[in-house]
Amino acid sequence: MIMMIIAAMEGQDSKAFMLSLYQDYYGLVRKTVYNITHDEDNLEDLINDTFFKLIEKISLIRTLDGCKTAAYVVYTSRSVAINFIKHRDVQKKHVYYGEDADLAEAISGLEETIEDRIIHQEEIEEMGNSILRLPEQQKDLLYFKYMLGMDDGEIAGIFGIASGSVRQYLTRARRKAKKLMDKEMNKYAK
Repeated sequence: MIMMIIAAMEGQDSKAFMLSLYQDYYGLVRKTVYNITHDEDNLEDLINDTFFKLIEKISLIRTLDGCKTAAYVVYTSRSVAINFIKHRDVQKKHVYYGEDADLAEAISGLEETIEDRIIHQEEIEEMGNSILRLPEQQKDLLYFKYMLGMDDGEIAGIFGIASGSVRQYLTRARRKAKKLMDKEMNKYAK
């Protein structure tokens, strides 16, 4: 689509300049936009939007040398990608799924910041490391309950314990994992 617009531009010199700019910087624009959005579905549209913005500034871009042109193209790409993300996040916040089921409230993390996601990911990794340091029986117990979704009766049958005792064993395993996790976090805090 952008190629059709370039072809329709007035002036042979402007067409040649934009065509050259497109060919020289397409890969850089693609990489910049994708690294920010990670959205394969809208990538080509965002690349086109970037070059539309650049067409509007053709007179300014002609005055820039190679390095400044590259920087201008990158900043324009970043701006388009960031605006896309902001717009997408606003849309997600106001999505309405139906009269009976407003799933927007049930979806967690729509308003999470990048920092929150990184912290959450680190906590998950630390929890996983703590669980790996548990004794084998406690690891298996947590795995059966939370990963495989087994009920207390099934777990009791595997471990050869009373069905009513499974909750108590689970509580002990969770406490031990939390203690190991806290111990590790305190080590990093010092």
